[in-house]
This record gives sequence, structure tokens and C-alpha cells, in this order.
Amino acid sequence: MSARGRRAVLVLGMHRSGTSALARLLNLCGAALPEALVEAAADVNATGFWESRALLALHDEILAAAGGSWHDLRAMDAGWFASDAAAVFRARLGTLLASEYGAAPLLLVKDPRLCRLLPLWRPVLAELGIEPLVVLAVRHPLEVAASLRVRDGVGEGKALLLWLRHVLAAEQDSRGMRRAFVTYEQVLADAPGMVERLGRELGMDWPRAPEVAAAEMRAFLSPALRHHERDADEVLGNTAVPWEVREAYRWHIAAAAGEAPGDGLDAIAADLAVAEPLFGGALAALEDAARTRAAELRHWIDSAVERYEAIVTLRAFIEHQQREIDRLAAHARAIESSRMWRTMAPVRQALRRWRGRGEMK
Repeated sequence: MSARGRRAVLVLGMHRSGTSALARLLNLCGAALPEALVEAAADVNATGFWESRALLALHDEILAAAGGSWHDLRAMDAGWFASDAAAVFRARLGTLLASEYGAAPLLLVKDPRLCRLLPLWRPVLAELGIEPLVVLAVRHPLEVAASLRVRDGVGEGKALLLWLRHVLAAEQDSRGMRRAFVTYEQVLADAPGMVERLGRELGMDWPRAPEVAAAEMRAFLSPALRHHERDADEVLGNTAVPWEVREAYRWHIAAAAGEAPGDGLDAIAADLAVAEPLFGGALAALEDAARTRAAELRHWIDSAVERYEAIVTLRAFIEHQQREIDRLAAHARAIESSRMWRTMAPVRQALRRWRGRGEMK
């Protein structure tokens, strides 16, 4: 327990790994949500994201300041976390936590970007006297890849490397902290039992016992929450999936089962560290080209929208003028068919003859 008795449950997991469902289950057992949540999205996450809108925006700003993004395949520069820019963000993060959570004794923090930003968080929580309790969530990497393809159009190769980057960073940077591992299958199979286990492994009692919240948990969970379902052997026994991904997934399954999987992730991280200088420059060039192309596409779309809006405005004007013409024509026909118009016909004829004689002179 921290000196001030406050704790923060940090849910770490790659995007599309079931962290939203897990966060809601922990919230049902008493962990406090932030003040302003990201709105649910029917086509992405209809049951809610259960994460702070302001914190998500700050995380994106931090990643951009560090020269990356949530979908950057390169490792974060460890030296950046000791920079003056990082110090500014630490101060902002502390202020944001106070505004989003107030004096809540048990905070619930969930954002997949946290996997890569934990070194920024640790000193902030220490300064605030908040003890971090880490829950590392893992999902079948091919399921994650399929979900990312639907949501973001990310190809499978990039998605698998992103998955690997996130799980490696989360595991490495959370060492020395109280932590527990969980798979997406465990989240869906027995939510009350899973949350109770997490509490034991984190050395805490939930403010609301899982058995008390069990009915609400089961009502929240649904088989429909799981899309792109794959069997574990589709990764573990699939030589088309990179060895590093297979081994990292095997390691996390063992950790979530309470086994001691050893230091296999260090070897994987070392492999990536050796390989990154080879592909890092090429990736940077490709990402720069992609950003340039995206900017050109946005400009083209904006121009097309402006032209379309001008056409719509012109069409509306033409249609308005046509309606005026039709109205005046109908009015003229009504006059021509009136009794007064017929009565005045001799007068009009006399006027035409008189005008004719005047023109002849």
C-alpha cells in the first residue's frame, strides 16, 4: 500500500486486445473511471472504451513529441523520457490525473498507448503517492491483426509487429511493479473468477467483491464481443507467423496461467534491437512518404469537397430561379385565361395598331 493509500490499476494491452471489456469489469468491482470518457462507437466498440478522452489526446501528443505515433513500428527512444519535453508532459499528466480522478482511492487507467509510455507514468505516480498495479492483457495476435485490418486498414505484417512492440514494452517497463497477466479468453470465460484472481495477484481487495458484481459482469459480457476468433495453435504452430510473435504469445499464455515462463522475452527484444537499425531507416522513409501522400490526399479531398459544395450551391440557385420562372409563367397563364384579359382584347389590339402606325412614321 502506498503512503497515502491510493492505488491505480493500469490496464496494459495492445489495441483490439479486449482491454475495454476488461476495464469495464474492473470498474464494476469498484475501480474509478475518469471524468470524461471516450464515446462508444457502434462500428468499433459498441459497449464503450472506458478510457479518458483527455488522456488519450495527451498520449497522442506525447507520442508525436517523441517523434512517433501509436502505430510506429520502431521502439521508443528511452533517452527521450529524461528530456525537458518529457518533464513538461509529466507535469501535465499529474494535473490531468487530478482533474480526471479527483481523490479516488482506486483509479482505473486504460489506454493501449500506455504500453509504450509507462516510463513517463512511473515517476508521476510516485510523486502523487499512488501505487501502480499493472494488469497485462494479451489477445491472440492474429485476432488483433484481423481487427486492426477492419478498423484501420492495417496489414497483417505490420499488425503483428505492432502487437509485438506493445507486449514487449509493457512487460519490460512494468518489471518491479505489482502485476498480473490475463488472456482475452480468461476475460470472457469466467469474469468474476478472473477479477478475483487479479486481486489476489495484485495484493488487494476490490472495493466491490467480484461475486457481488457477477450478475452485472455477465450481463455486460457477450459472445458478440469477440470477433475474428482464432485457435491458439493458429499462431503457436504456424511457421508463417514470425518466431518472435509465436514465442511472445506462448510466454504470455504461460504467465496468465500462473507459470514462470522464464526470460524468453529478453531474447526477442534483443533480436529486435539488432534488427531495428537495419529496417528503421527504411521504415522512417516509408512513413514519411505515407504522411506526404496522406496530406496530398487530404488536400485533394478538401478541394473536391469545396468544388462539390460550390456545385451544390449553384444548383440550388438554378433550381430557385426555375421555380420563380415557373411561378411567373403560371401567373401569366392565369391572367391570360381570366375574363378581364379576354374583355380587354380589343383594347390590346387597338394599342398594337397604334404602336404600329407610330413605328411606320
